[in-house]
Amino acid sequence: MPKQLIALIVEDEQHIADLLDTNLTIDGYSTIVCGLGQSALDVVKSQHVDIVLLDIMLPDSSGIDICRNIKHERQDIPILMLSALGQSSDRIKGLKSGADDYLPKPFDLEELSLRMNNLLERYNLKEAIESEVSIGAAVVNFEHYTLRRGEDTHKLTSKEALLLKYMIERRGEVISRQNMLDDVWGYEHYPNTRTIDNFVATFRKYIEVEIGDPEIITTVRGVGYRIS
Repeated sequence: MPKQLIALIVEDEQHIADLLDTNLTIDGYSTIVCGLGQSALDVVKSQHVDIVLLDIMLPDSSGIDICRNIKHERQDIPILMLSALGQSSDRIKGLKSGADDYLPKPFDLEELSLRMNNLLERYNLKEAIESEVSIGAAVVNFEHYTLRRGEDTHKLTSKEALLLKYMIERRGEVISRQNMLDDVWGYEHYPNTRTIDNFVATFRKYIEVEIGDPEIITTVRGVGYRIS
């Protein structure tokens, strides 16, 4: 790692918290450990954090609520949710609350490390492209998560920013909807390909001069989209 990343561990079971703390320290992270949801929120508000490992069941609050609150404060922090609740319905709840990935307990430490690395790579918005990019009739700012056209500004969600970044980095390429889901949402994604169409429709409102006749984000029928 080129710099020491800061991982916030939100886990009330001491033996698991100690295990995560030890292994992440060995992997080169600086760690902050919290056993309560409110303490985790205080950390996010007051300190720099690069990634959050969040238990879904906490003594003072639900990890679902904490996840929503963290994303409300900081959309640019990836959240990996950890839980003994391994049913698909539980994973869906976690992902819908804003979590970027969900790992059932007990988990393999190597898999945890790989998932954390994948999330950090997906959230590294500044390394591949400039923080502010002009596209069509709009200006995208990846540092402030905004898509601006004239006096109108659309606040990007983390997924909107990641998807738009992904498309811009592949200018001129035909990108399938399935590849977008696999690469931006991850291999355990739950949205369907229609989700991509909804995101693109939002982008076009700001990027295109004529929404009904798009020239920047064009549709490749039966495959996906190309961004010029």
